[in-house]
Amino acid sequence: MKRLRLLWLPAAALLLSACVQREKEPDHDYGTATLIHPGKVEGHIETASDVDFYRLDVSQDAILNVHLGGIRDVDFVLSIRDKDHQELKRYDETGLGGDEEALDVGVHPGSYYIVVSNKNPDASNPTQAYSMEVELEKPTGHEMEPNETMQTASPLDVPGVTTGHYWPSRNLLAGDTDYLEQDWFRIDVSTGLYLLNIDLSGVSMVDAVMEVYDTNGYMLERIDQGGIGEGESLKDFGVRGPVTYYLRLYSKTGTGNPDQAYEILSELIPYNGKTEFEPNNQRPDATPFTGDSITGTIAPAGDVDWYKISVSGPGKQVLRASVTGVDNMELTLTAADALGNPILTIDNAGRGQPQVLTGLGVTQGDYYLIVAEKTGRRADNRNPYTLSKTITPFEPGLEYELNDTTATANAIKVGSGVDGYIGWKGDVDVYQFNVYQNSDVVFELAGIANVQFVATLLDQDYKEVQTWRAAKPGDSLTFDRSLAAGTYYLKLSAADPSQNNVRDKYSLRLRAR
Repeated sequence: MKRLRLLWLPAAALLLSACVQREKEPDHDYGTATLIHPGKVEGHIETASDVDFYRLDVSQDAILNVHLGGIRDVDFVLSIRDKDHQELKRYDETGLGGDEEALDVGVHPGSYYIVVSNKNPDASNPTQAYSMEVELEKPTGHEMEPNETMQTASPLDVPGVTTGHYWPSRNLLAGDTDYLEQDWFRIDVSTGLYLLNIDLSGVSMVDAVMEVYDTNGYMLERIDQGGIGEGESLKDFGVRGPVTYYLRLYSKTGTGNPDQAYEILSELIPYNGKTEFEPNNQRPDATPFTGDSITGTIAPAGDVDWYKISVSGPGKQVLRASVTGVDNMELTLTAADALGNPILTIDNAGRGQPQVLTGLGVTQGDYYLIVAEKTGRRADNRNPYTLSKTITPFEPGLEYELNDTTATANAIKVGSGVDGYIGWKGDVDVYQFNVYQNSDVVFELAGIANVQFVATLLDQDYKEVQTWRAAKPGDSLTFDRSLAAGTYYLKLSAADPSQNNVRDKYSLRLRAR
């Protein structure tokens, strides 16, 4: 079914367009080209080698569309050329008797040529007229062909809607790229920090790919989540203006569709610090995380989001963080040091579940929180996660992570105690205490749900003295041991490394009797 378009024509052309224009032979070269205006044109292919030239004079910027109806025995080739006779686009999508169509060709004041030729050497149909519809549209919000390179990129209306077509299916003038048809758009950003959002509508029969490049031609993002007929989206892509970016679209399957336009909905939002600032896939590009919470998305597949946290003030502090779950995704939360070296990774929950960092001891300086999808194969730019954090001064009587080795053990005193978490799978907490005279020391460990405690006592030479185990998860554990004067370590862990509890603190108390 032929599409309906809103045409933009000068007043005189509107009057003429109701009349059928006819080819004036001879019109086999630029000098003898038939002068036409927008509207219906009829011509003939007199011989198999006949070539018909038409000249269209354009008074202002516009979009040129041409529909050439097929006739018996003729295999049409349709070409659009500029005033300097340079070929802009060539269309050869069908075989004998098939229509050809030129879409979204950007034209400017001056003369252009529409060239109709035949590819079938046995063509013999001089009496049947072909029909050609020539249309001009306003250029605002349109792709402007040819735009197959960064240098010829069409301007993208930001904010706004820009339309275009995956057409032709092959770029017959670009053999160096395997004839790949592609559309490039230029995105100009003024001074400031912004988030760029782009929604690309789906087109039937087309499996679209969307890529973002910088001015040096370096690809920053590749979005290919949807399948045939589905759209693609870029969310919260951080841009620092003034700058120019480029958007590249193409059909992964090499198919086109002249009957359905794609729409690019774009917006630039001033950055407010409440969402991730893409690209933030590595430490140097980490999003500053200064508030209590921030939102982000895992997209495309394999996306990793880095957030920078600056801890101010002297003394020991505790960083707590959590990330909400996203349906059908298994997120992980990693804390890293100032150089980006991982300190620990939280991977407690399953698909769609939140991850919680119960507490990490920090001091003045920079740290990073990293959100990723565990498999690296899932993405969802429509459902964001929320990353939250708090930084509070360290309080005596609380565990200070990391304390998983004797070298990082927390000091406690006999006669006092500490509260802590088995906060992630495989978490181990080590405490150091001193016995100043031979004593019988009692250890009291309050149980927590889902954790079956194992407590191991080590002497000052790090040799195991004794191990105690709770009867089952949730049970408390009380034991005593006669100890000579010296330094000792108590190591707490779960019997099964997969056990943990981010909700409940355990309480450990030591006393002598």
